Amino acid sequence: MRKYTGKIAFTLSEAMIVIVIMGVIGAIVIPQLKVENPTQRGWTTIAKKMSVNLTQATTEMLALNASLDDLTILRQGDKVFSIADADATPKMADLFMQYLSNIDMNVDTTKEYFSQDILDYKRNSTGDKINSYSNFHYAVDGVLVGYKFYGTCSATEKNANPPEETVKYEVTDSCGSVFFDINAYKKPNKLGSDQYIIPVGVRGMKYDNGIQ
Repeated sequence: MRKYTGKIAFTLSEAMIVIVIMGVIGAIVIPQLKVENPTQRGWTTIAKKMSVNLTQATTEMLALNASLDDLTILRQGDKVFSIADADATPKMADLFMQYLSNIDMNVDTTKEYFSQDILDYKRNSTGDKINSYSNFHYAVDGVLVGYKFYGTCSATEKNANPPEETVKYEVTDSCGSVFFDINAYKKPNKLGSDQYIIPVGVRGMKYDNGIQ
């Protein structure tokens, strides 16, 4: 600071330095003061619980039904089926349901929710949905769950979100994936918010390229 005509004042450069310092401090402190949306916090809590349930269900399913702990060959009762079977998804869904606490199997798939271009629903030239999730049911806490399994375990799964993440990323070496929506048909219907996709590999649930 310098004295000018008996008054104390900051020079322009000193004022600019103060502004820059305040900006840096604000950039550090303000995000820490951000209050998380209580609704989103509740969804995240349920999502984490659901991911634990799915992981446990997969572990039990592999232990009791899989050949050599490999998801590509499974037993359903006294019958053996392959992940490559055309009807693998309903069979896999049936196995998952045996190890999840289901509260309702009656899901109205005629609702507009299922006709929207959400998740990785794709439509062919006739407008039919392909590669979509199916075999929906309600699990604990009213969570809507759906399944999709490929004929291979070398697929790349897009739009995968572990419950603690909100960023989409690709997961490789997936046999399929389990989708769940915390509040069913209600909005926002957004991945990483109330919707999650957890890929399944040959050894169980996958959140990234490593086996969980």
